[in-house]
Amino acid sequence: MTPSQALVQVNPAGLDPESLVPLPTQLEMKPPPADVPSSIARFHGAWVGTWGDDLRHVLVVESVSPGGEAAVVFANADSPRYSVWANWERIEAAIGENGLRLSLGYAEVSYEMDEPYRVIGTFTRKTGSVTSGLFTRLDASRLTSPHIVSTWQIPGERVYIANTTASGMSPIKLEARLYRPKGNRSAPLAIFNHGSAIGRERFDSYSYFSEARWLLDKGFAVLVPMRRGRGLSEGVYGEATYGTSRTGQIIDVCQSIDEAMEDLEAAISFGRTLPFVQQGPILLLGQSRGGFLSVIYAGRKPEDVLGVVNFVGGWMGGEELEHLNTPYFIQAGTGAGARVPQLWLYAESDSFYSEDHVRANHAAFQAAGGLAKFEYYRGIPTDGHRLRNFPGRWRPAADEFLSGLNR
Repeated sequence: MTPSQALVQVNPAGLDPESLVPLPTQLEMKPPPADVPSSIARFHGAWVGTWGDDLRHVLVVESVSPGGEAAVVFANADSPRYSVWANWERIEAAIGENGLRLSLGYAEVSYEMDEPYRVIGTFTRKTGSVTSGLFTRLDASRLTSPHIVSTWQIPGERVYIANTTASGMSPIKLEARLYRPKGNRSAPLAIFNHGSAIGRERFDSYSYFSEARWLLDKGFAVLVPMRRGRGLSEGVYGEATYGTSRTGQIIDVCQSIDEAMEDLEAAISFGRTLPFVQQGPILLLGQSRGGFLSVIYAGRKPEDVLGVVNFVGGWMGGEELEHLNTPYFIQAGTGAGARVPQLWLYAESDSFYSEDHVRANHAAFQAAGGLAKFEYYRGIPTDGHRLRNFPGRWRPAADEFLSGLNR
């Protein structure tokens, strides 16, 4: 650390470098002049939170003018997931009817007031990739205090689900993020299922905040469960439990899938106990393994499912293992038939699933009786497995799909 900067450390136990945000040693805070409209003045101050569950961020609005000009400090911690180095810079921003906006050159960033103490951020890169964040107001004088003890704001409400059906185990608690419909009005339930992870990423919790906001706007209550051994969920991570041949080749994934199905079943049962959730079929969505799991569940219990949105779904990736997915898609097509409408979203240059494989899975699913609209996107400027991060590409098809559901 150079003498020209201080560090914001929120929840400092363990000195996690990904929780350290550099800031200038001196903030140039200037109270809003009396003639600054309240719609502008309300952004003045410090906002602390996280982009996309991983990138710690601090925005300090040091001064504002009656015309909406703002001087801000934009700062973030290290993030291996986003290949970002810890950094801060002073830049100019503009505050208008749609909130505070600033440009980083490679991305456009906006902040919309959600509540007096909270803003929702949208980080849109020039590539079209979008990340959301939730940021809470903090007294700017505390930012350089060595005694700051606070927690990073997480999107959604953290809840715990009791899984009482885990095979051969005592009841375990599964972590989840809950997004209540505005006003707690009655709404159908949507569950977004996460994908797989390796190494320390298994301890990461996912909010799927961007997708949750979209679903809330479409009239759903949203639940994002973490399966056993993931995030803060109890239990042993079982999705790497496979049947193998004598030579070590993976030949059977049924146990790992069944355990994931039990966790999803627990999440659905929990969601149906919520007073603002309408009784009846639910919407299932998911990324990668979560998309696959959504399709498979709909095949086993079609009467419980309103529809499925599958983002680049599959259970096993790579040329040597992806063939293990196809029999499950066939079973799902047989079970769901045409009763459960589905939308499958895939993209080229996917590091897990080839175009030939996903098209063959879709054909096999439909030949078995399933009903799924298939969308395949080209020109995604990154790994196609990250299609979900480019809502400008898939949302038109997804909006149309949701509007056609019988709810």
